[in-house]
Amino acid sequence: MDDPERDPAGPPLEPQDEVRAALDAFYAAFQDLDLAAMSRVWARRDQDLCVHPGWEVLEGWPLIRESWRAIFANTGFLRVAVLEPRIEVLGTVARVTNVEALVTVAGSQVAHSQVAATKLFLRTAEGWRLILHHGSPMAHQHRVEELGEGPTN
Repeated sequence: MDDPERDPAGPPLEPQDEVRAALDAFYAAFQDLDLAAMSRVWARRDQDLCVHPGWEVLEGWPLIRESWRAIFANTGFLRVAVLEPRIEVLGTVARVTNVEALVTVAGSQVAHSQVAATKLFLRTAEGWRLILHHGSPMAHQHRVEELGEGPTN
């Protein structure tokens, strides 16, 4: 399998390590606000699903791509830490759950939030590709403040 995340000169990766590389590529694209890189992570099928926190279910790559374009266009800065990743490989499908600790800047606001995320990856001829991303807000971990101000209670 030709996988762009894998070093062809290195030893073959275990499936769990391949999925971790695909997960890392997703979060690199997300944090870098890079639509081209995000496009390479997804399988780009009509059946792919995406649920951003607070959004309706998006089905099919064209709608999913547009959602990422809109998110990236309206985000000035983003940092994400991937907490508690759990990867389970089930043949040609892998399930990943984790918590996203996010810091975003949009306009004059800085938002600190955590999102419970679930992803499904499908093993394809091109490597592991995302077919489902679902993010659920963890409201008790959400804080918004004006730029230039410290945290408030």
